[in-house]
Amino acid sequence: MVGLFAIGACVDRTAQISTSVEEIVRAAPAPSIDEDVWAEVNRFYKERNHAPAWVQSEDTSTITTALRVLQSADDHGLVASDYGANEVAQAIEREGDSEDSIEGISDLAQLDVRITTGLLALGHDVALGRAEPKNIDARWKKRRTAPDFVGLLARAEEGDLSTWLASVQPQHPEYAALQKALASLRAQQITGGDDRRRLLALNLERWRWMPDDMGTRHVLVNIPAFHLMVRENERAVLDMKVVVGESDAEHRTPVFSSEMATVVFSPYWNVPDSIVEGETAPAVARDPSFLERNNIEILRQSRGRSEPVDPESVDWDDAAELKQLLFRQRPGAGNALGHVKFLFPNPFNVYLHDTPADALFARRGRALSHGCVRLEQPEAFARYVLRDMPDWDDRRIHEAMHADVEKPVALKEKIPVHIVYFTAWPRSHGGFDTWPDVYGYDADQSADGQHSARRQSHN
Repeated sequence: MVGLFAIGACVDRTAQISTSVEEIVRAAPAPSIDEDVWAEVNRFYKERNHAPAWVQSEDTSTITTALRVLQSADDHGLVASDYGANEVAQAIEREGDSEDSIEGISDLAQLDVRITTGLLALGHDVALGRAEPKNIDARWKKRRTAPDFVGLLARAEEGDLSTWLASVQPQHPEYAALQKALASLRAQQITGGDDRRRLLALNLERWRWMPDDMGTRHVLVNIPAFHLMVRENERAVLDMKVVVGESDAEHRTPVFSSEMATVVFSPYWNVPDSIVEGETAPAVARDPSFLERNNIEILRQSRGRSEPVDPESVDWDDAAELKQLLFRQRPGAGNALGHVKFLFPNPFNVYLHDTPADALFARRGRALSHGCVRLEQPEAFARYVLRDMPDWDDRRIHEAMHADVEKPVALKEKIPVHIVYFTAWPRSHGGFDTWPDVYGYDADQSADGQHSARRQSHN
């Protein structure tokens, strides 16, 4: 067979292709190619002295394997045609036609670069995602460290190219389980399967934004499920219902990761400025006894000290004055935070806490808070996070929760906390559960993914 694959014995021809490859990769990328991917294409070829990676042998298996890898984009909820799979398939078909085979040096170099670009672009999207979480919510960040794409692709090219995507994809078992569920739906081809496949694709994407190491034991709060679970070695050891932020943009619970460091028993509740202005001040204007009935005190910082303020001295119509004051609810049964809160540093002032409104947990939809996460079983959660501190037994925890005196306790070891947004979650024995898109992020992500799609069918 001559043409595309008949260059293995011709050193001069291979050298000519290398020169052409070098010229191609030194040029500006096509508009459809991500700059980061193009930089890695350059590095990939530079480290091999611009020698072709895929068209250098009479053996067609290398290109055929590369095509299969590109086509496996569908297994990850992506679209194979976005990564040049169609063009590579057409090149293989043309090679089978001796009258239309690819013999030109430039054509061979273009095809080699096309395959490399497609593989690296697909690797990027499988590893880190195609959409941008910040376009869904400005507070939402990618938390995964980028792998060494060039090094891993070079290793796969020298060994088994079929391992390429497995080497860069998220290693969380949930990712593999959702992949399996997606494959099952694709095989069934049932009515309505297009919508469920899309849902799985969106959630696979979100796993690409998660940190690789979530912690041997960690807390996971899934906003759409209104659910918290504590996991040890990927096994749930404690779970409970939660209340999360309301669906309006101002009160949504943010998606982020942190580490729990402190438990505060019988906490004060520092009333946020937005609530003071929007709720507390109007309530006081209607009912002067509101502060006393709700056990709320007013303080002002003066010379490094907090001094009490007489409510009758406050101009309740002066928003600027209100922002200079600290409104806080004293510990007690009616405290908005209940009897305990759990702190993990974050810029959103979000934490986990108890609530006196236990009836809310009977509701199916529980997007009802101002952003913090309310716990159904706060005492059980306190016992868990303090389990390696023998002094804090059940009796002492219960007493501290009802002492009406604020008591912070530093944890012996910090516990990772991940607040996540998954509308599909794999079941342990196959299949998956789904939950309503309470914040509308599925629709927003779909739109951003379409906008960010990389089209590799370039000239």
